[in-house]
This record gives sequence, structure tokens and C-alpha cells, in this order.
Amino acid sequence: MKKNKILLVLLALLWLLPVSAGAASSTQLEHGVVFVLDASNSMNGNDRERLAIDSIAQLIYSLPSDYGVGFVAYNTGLVASTGMVDSSNRASIMTAANEVRYTGFTNAGVGVARAMELLDTLDTVAGENKTIVILSDGEILMQNPQETDSSNRLFQTSVERAKEQGVKIHVIGLGADMVDQENTIFSASAATGGSNYHAPKAADIQSAVDSILLEQLQVKKSTAAIVDTDGGVESVDVAIPSSNTAKVRVLFTSSSPIQNLKADFSAGGVQQFSGIHYTLLELDHPTADQIHVSFQGEAGSQVKIDVITEYQIVAKATVDYTDAVPQEKEATHYQRTGEVTLAFYDLQNPTRPVLTDPVFEGLTVTGVVSGESWAGAMQQGRVSLSRPVTEDKEETISISFDNLNTNILLSEFPVVTLEGPPLLPEPPDYRPYIAGGVVLVAGIGIAIFLWMRAKQRKKPRAVPEPTPPEPSKYSYTGRLSIYITRTKSGRDVPPLTYNLFRIPGGKVLSLQEVLDGCQVQEPMEGAEKIFFKAGANRCLVLANESDCTIMQHREILMKGRSYQLGLDSKVDITFEDEVTEMALQYREVRPSEMRTTAQVC
Repeated sequence: MKKNKILLVLLALLWLLPVSAGAASSTQLEHGVVFVLDASNSMNGNDRERLAIDSIAQLIYSLPSDYGVGFVAYNTGLVASTGMVDSSNRASIMTAANEVRYTGFTNAGVGVARAMELLDTLDTVAGENKTIVILSDGEILMQNPQETDSSNRLFQTSVERAKEQGVKIHVIGLGADMVDQENTIFSASAATGGSNYHAPKAADIQSAVDSILLEQLQVKKSTAAIVDTDGGVESVDVAIPSSNTAKVRVLFTSSSPIQNLKADFSAGGVQQFSGIHYTLLELDHPTADQIHVSFQGEAGSQVKIDVITEYQIVAKATVDYTDAVPQEKEATHYQRTGEVTLAFYDLQNPTRPVLTDPVFEGLTVTGVVSGESWAGAMQQGRVSLSRPVTEDKEETISISFDNLNTNILLSEFPVVTLEGPPLLPEPPDYRPYIAGGVVLVAGIGIAIFLWMRAKQRKKPRAVPEPTPPEPSKYSYTGRLSIYITRTKSGRDVPPLTYNLFRIPGGKVLSLQEVLDGCQVQEPMEGAEKIFFKAGANRCLVLANESDCTIMQHREILMKGRSYQLGLDSKVDITFEDEVTEMALQYREVRPSEMRTTAQVC
């Protein structure tokens, strides 16, 4: 870090005082301005203090580094012509301007014609980025009518050429004679889309200079302070609003001279330029966030302090891709979106990021890519935009920083290389799987068919007759309520009742006998292996010798065992065909029913 502490003492007639040599500018010129000064004899009355030259100097030194600057002065003919110079050589313009003397006639035609010639040397700068600023106090006037007409024609021809190229002409009219906005000099701005400014007195030029700088040339600056001076020493801390700037220009303007200026700051280098009513400090790569200044001004005057920051940057682009499967059935490639992220770095030190200050956070950056407008918000010195990608291509991304309150000089627009989307994978060929599945299903079907045929042909195995239980010594009571809920034929069977109390006590009944007694025609496989006999305490004993599924209260009544059924007991039977189902309920018979009810269904 280089520490510079300078004492700047401004004298009333001191035009400029370089403190240290600035580095030669390597910034590519993107704009051009030529200042055209009327140096005729009448200017002695309207600009006795030569404030027009003072204003030109102020404008020249306030411009960003990508401006090429020229100067033309005319009276009877050309008296000065220099340019186009870059930011490192602007002092040479003011050397030429300070040598100009106000004398002779007003040949504005030759002045504007020479300005156009100077602008033509900037062949890489677009016409809309070229500007002429004229300071004049009157109409074109030569020694005789013929020369006046010749100058008028040359003036009009030059203005027409400026219009064709897109060059704008702004006019500052000085003195009472320039109140007429219809005069020849003012017509140049009307023809080219420029602006007119009338300064009745030379001191009024300052407001025109401010307007041209901010509104016409769109140079970004911020006001750091306005100080009312009392003739004593004033001290101000001037804040630098953002870090890692390439240049910071601190402009002091006043209606009276500024004296005994002292500045304390840290920077890589500094230049200082001074005039009658201004002084400007140009700091190269400042390394502190503020400048401490002290100065003296005349009592009752004001000193305005403006800060003009400048970044010289490069933009680097990176791309992240998102691939999605398109909805179109005929699509052959993924649907790809490239998320392009632009990051910004210092031109002289490409590893140092810039525009990362909170003052830029969330501000909108705009531009154009492939004819389409884009916009993105700054986030930690980066901005992103989405690009649809259908093929390999390169795109140049133009960037505008108009919404950022600083002057940004971009070395060149970034070029991003986009890779086309990959092919969609080939759909799987399911035909071998389908064929294999068909063969497998067919094989299973054939196997089932053969198994069923073999089962049908197999001779039935001899099954021994079931052994009924031993006869009982108890008498039957009650009755069986029979509910056949499902049959193999699908026919419905109404509820049935079988009376047990008339059956002899020693007899053993099979379920098939009960069904036969009720004239049930549906086959009930296994019914002949289910037996009933009378039990103690008016119970009914059920003996299961079948393969039927018999359940009572979710309990399976096992084969080869006997079970007692009390009154109102219920069992559910699924017969051996695993289709036919029945519910049996053992119920009590009242004496009145015993006299009137038949023995069987």
C-alpha cells in the first residue's frame, strides 16, 4: 500500500498542477467528445474571467477513462485543434486551451467541421457515442457577407453530417445575445437531438456543465458534501462509496477560488487538476474507504464536493446445466437450460472480485443476448441469466450497468460457450421379455392342464368307512336348525329344522341322515362322516371323522374327536369340496312344540 499525503495550495490564476504522474491509460475508448470554443473578440466581454475554458477543463477531467477527448477553438479561422487523446493525456488539451486568446470574427463553420474530423479518427467508436459541445456567445459573423455565408454553409453541412452519423451536438450559449433559441448555433442541437443551455453570465456555465455531465453524457457521480465556508479552514471526511475501484475522482467546485487544500489518503497514485472555480483529485486504485481533506474558501461561498467512481473490469462467465425429459414424444434430446453466471473482476488484477459491496446488492443489471433482453439482480458481485440450449453455440452477452451508481468500464462483452443437450437414451426393447413371458405362461397353462387330466384319470383311493361313535345311554332333546349358506350348484336352500327329541336315545345319527331326512338334494361331501348322539345334561355330542372344516366360536373341531354342544350352540361347517357351507344350531324344544311338530323336516 502506497501512502500519499499531499498539500495542494490553489492560487487564483493557477490552471493545473500535476502532483504525480498517472499510469498510462490502457482502457479501450468507447466514447468521444470534442469541445468547440468560440474564441472571437466578443468573448472578452462575455467571459472576461475565461470561465468557459475553466468549465471545459472541469468536464474533461471528470470524464471516465474510456472517453477520447478533443478540443477545437475558432475565431476568424481555426486557432487550436488537438485530440483525440485518452485519459492519460488530457492535460495536453488544457495546455492548448489555455493558450487561446479571444480575438477576431466568429467562424463556427470551420470549428464544427474540424470537430467532426477529429471524431472521425475514432473509427472504433459508434456514432451514437460521439458528442460535440459548443460554447459560443453569438451568431456566425465574418468580415463580409460572402465569408459569413460560406461559414454558414460549412456549419450546416457539418451539422447534417453529424445528424447522419448519430453524433449529438450540445450548445452552451453565453451572454445576453444567445437568448434567442432560434439562432444558427442553437439550431445544431435541434437538428442532432442535442440540448441547448443559456448562460446569461459566465458564472452560469457551471449549471450547464453539470447537466451535460449527468444528463447528456450520463456520467455517474454522488455528492459527498456541500460546505458553507466562512473564510477559515474547513475539514471534511469524503467517503468512497465502494471498494476496489480503479479510479476515484473527487471534484471540488465553488463560485470562488478554493485555497490551501490538503488531502490525506491511501492510493496507488494521484493526479490533481485545478482551475479558477474547481479542483479535482484523481486517485488511482485507492486502498482506503475515505479521504480526509481540509481547505479554505471565501466567506459566504459554498464548496460542493462530488465523488466520481470508476471501475475497469473484466467479466467471466460460467455455465451450469439442467436437463429435463421433454414432453414431446418425438423428441430425441433432453430439454437443456444453461444457467449462466457472470462474475466481475478488476482489469489490472483479474483475481480480485469487484462490485461485491452491499451498495450494489440486489440492483438490476440488464443486457441483450442473441437479440433477447435479459435482466438479473446483483448477488455478491455476480449476476445470473438462464439460456435455453438446443445445440452447441457461442453467445456474446452484452451488459448494461445503468442502474448502478458508478461508472463501469467493461473491457469487452463476455462470450459464453454453450454445449448442446445430450441424446435421450434408447427406449428398452421389451420384445424378448414379452416373448419369454408368453412362453412361460403357456408352459404353466399346459402343466396345469396335464396335471388336472392326470388327476381326473387317477383311480380313487379306497377310503375306509368311518367308525361311528358308541351309542349313548341318554335321550335326545331339542332340535337342529340348519342354514345352508352356499352350495356347489349355486342354488338357494331355505332354512331347515330337524327334530331330535323323537329319535331313540341309543341311536347314532350321521349329518347325511339328517339332510336326507330334510330331503336336501345338494351333495354335501363329508356329511356322512359327521355324527351326532345324545349326551348328558341335555347336550348333543358331535363326533368329527371327516375332512370338513368345523368351527365353533373360532375353534376348529378336530377330526377324530368328539365335542359336546350345549343348547343354543352353533357350529359352521365347510364341506370337503371347499365350496359348500352350512351353519347348524342346536336349540331347545318347548313342550307345546313337542305336541305339534313333526319328527323330521
